Amino acid sequence: MPLQSPLPPVQITQAQAELPLLPGSDPVVLAVFHWALAHSPSLREVVRQLPAADRKARYRLVPDLDANYGNLRIQATGDLYHIDIGVSFLGWSRCGDALEAWVATALFLALETARHGKVRETGNPQALHFVWETKAAAFAFQAKVREELAAADPVRMKDLPDGELLYKHAFRPGLYPPAASKDTPRFSKTPKRRPLPDGVH
Repeated sequence: MPLQSPLPPVQITQAQAELPLLPGSDPVVLAVFHWALAHSPSLREVVRQLPAADRKARYRLVPDLDANYGNLRIQATGDLYHIDIGVSFLGWSRCGDALEAWVATALFLALETARHGKVRETGNPQALHFVWETKAAAFAFQAKVREELAAADPVRMKDLPDGELLYKHAFRPGLYPPAASKDTPRFSKTPKRRPLPDGVH
């Protein structure tokens, strides 16, 4: 009796959450977003909820160079709301942090804004100011995402700092300690930029 060929291994595929993205997202931010989405269950849950939070919102992911933890710029166009999700770049460019953590934080802020109807209520279409509770929740979410990123890529994500510490110091260039450390930042030293995912430049 001829031997039967072994069955091919079962491949488990996981449906990726999809964002209603507009053309024009920054290619680096978009690539980093896709890497973080693939490795952070917490971020996937945010992205899963975001389209339903406001079905008239459309998003772009763009760099933000303000000393802030996130920024949304909102413009009403007909029945839709075009929202630029500003991803803070200063932690990565000045402080040796992972850009992925700030991409996740920006998307969390977009979800909180849409969930509470602030997209439609804002009197300033250019920017929103987040209340203290939202800020605290954003950094708690970021800390969870940092744990997931470090577990997914322990080499590239080694010794991630505390994002809230960077924000408190206005992203002043320096060498920041790992999140669990009690050390203080050394502003006399400027760290190297943390590498981006493979193939992202």
